[in-house]
Amino acid sequence: MAERQTARLLEVFERNHERLLIIDARDGTRLTYGEMLRNSRVLASWLADQGVQKGEAVAFSMENCTELAQLYFACLHLGARVVPINPTFHPHDFARTLERTSARCFVTAPAVRLRLEDCLRQQPQLKVLCVAPAVEHLKGNQAALVNVDLRAELARHAPASRSFADAGDDDICFTMFSSGSTGTPKGINIRYGGLLGNGLAFCRRLGLGAENRFYNVLSMTYLGGLYNLMLIPILAEGSLLLDAVFGPANMYAFWERVRAHGVNTLWFSATILSMLLSADDGEDLSFLKEQIRIGLCGMAPLPVDLKRRFEQKFGFTLYENYGLSETTFVTTNAPDLAYKPGSVGLPVDGVTVQIAGPDMQPLEPGRAGQVLVKTPYLMAGYDQLESPEDVRVLPTGFFLTGDMGHLEENGELVITGRIKDIIIRGGVNISPKAIEDVIYRLDDVQEAAVVGAPHPVYGEEVALVIKLRDSRQTALSVQDVRKFCEANIANFQRPKHIFFIDEMPRGATGKTQKSVLRRLLTERLDPLAG
Repeated sequence: MAERQTARLLEVFERNHERLLIIDARDGTRLTYGEMLRNSRVLASWLADQGVQKGEAVAFSMENCTELAQLYFACLHLGARVVPINPTFHPHDFARTLERTSARCFVTAPAVRLRLEDCLRQQPQLKVLCVAPAVEHLKGNQAALVNVDLRAELARHAPASRSFADAGDDDICFTMFSSGSTGTPKGINIRYGGLLGNGLAFCRRLGLGAENRFYNVLSMTYLGGLYNLMLIPILAEGSLLLDAVFGPANMYAFWERVRAHGVNTLWFSATILSMLLSADDGEDLSFLKEQIRIGLCGMAPLPVDLKRRFEQKFGFTLYENYGLSETTFVTTNAPDLAYKPGSVGLPVDGVTVQIAGPDMQPLEPGRAGQVLVKTPYLMAGYDQLESPEDVRVLPTGFFLTGDMGHLEENGELVITGRIKDIIIRGGVNISPKAIEDVIYRLDDVQEAAVVGAPHPVYGEEVALVIKLRDSRQTALSVQDVRKFCEANIANFQRPKHIFFIDEMPRGATGKTQKSVLRRLLTERLDPLAG
């Protein structure tokens, strides 16, 4: 019988018992692998005293902190299911998601609980455990909300006898909530075997190991911060610097913290790349060329020109990867693969990628269609499935990603857009991503989003929304953009409507919400106008 992936994870902790695992960038907290394992097993005893049992869902909502990492593992030791909820959710969305978790226990922090008082009051069945993270400075009446001192609980309890290594590969470890086709929160049930097997395959493909130190500035209530930048560093047997979610509070200290803590492995989203470029204050960053071992980028498409400008400025290469919450990593670029513009690399071990036409028949390399994925790392399924439209696995075992793309002759995948994002103008399909990639060639552009606007004759017309770099707010006009489009974009693809925006609307995961942009444009534009 093959060794369980959870047993392999326990071996990682035991093999690296004395080695440093986490440094908190804000308060200096340091945890070894052994301390993380012991503390999480002690907190598992505490959670058991609170009534948490095997198979139960436990909801979590906290900002990034070492306590959250330990509590996640504590929950897994008990065989319970971790359900993270982003603390930046609007209370209304939070309530909708919380109702769908079936959780009877909710672990949170003072600031989050204070903001959600009305929401939680409507959940009388929910046991709320409000803990005080070491990095959170309590002020005023927030202190009255603290009813758990984790440090005291660590001293009071003995480690739980059970550990996550007792879980089977098909057991569910996480339920990650995202929006379905109707916008209703939809839980994605992720298996231990799939998550850990995929992470190990990804580490092998990139050559990640004990010498890699990651920098986690992504929310740990989202797979980017939980999986990419917590579990994968552990599976690689490396270490990580933990910080608040990337934003104005740590943007200007980003590179200094990289230098000071010896970070050599960075994982970005396209939004973070844009923000770091716009925040350039002339500091000497020549050390990056020697210190950074690898730069990774994922979670949203990476515009080719944004990649080029970032690499030229900061002096190290970015390797883009592709995956979904349902599949985890599907493909990745790597140092041993010559870069092709637009490519998201080759499939990781065990994964098959196929491009299909409207009839779901496979297409030959070079032809565009929907991206299908067959993977042993696939989710267990959706929690509380409501609509037949949400069933996305074909009888052949291929998963419908909803992404459009094509395969190169050597098997590399190129993503060209989302099916739902495709603009149909007069019966002709137009890829927003292809237009966005061109717009990013303009140095003044920090972010660009192309969406379809209603048109009485063509059905849809191309609309472009631009966020300028902060330092160049007056450098680019609508007319400048039009001239650039005339010189670089085919007539039928050129944006008819061009708008500037102060901030792009974003979801909880940081991705641009094109549905919000479409609604704003629909309200602003007269659909009867020519």
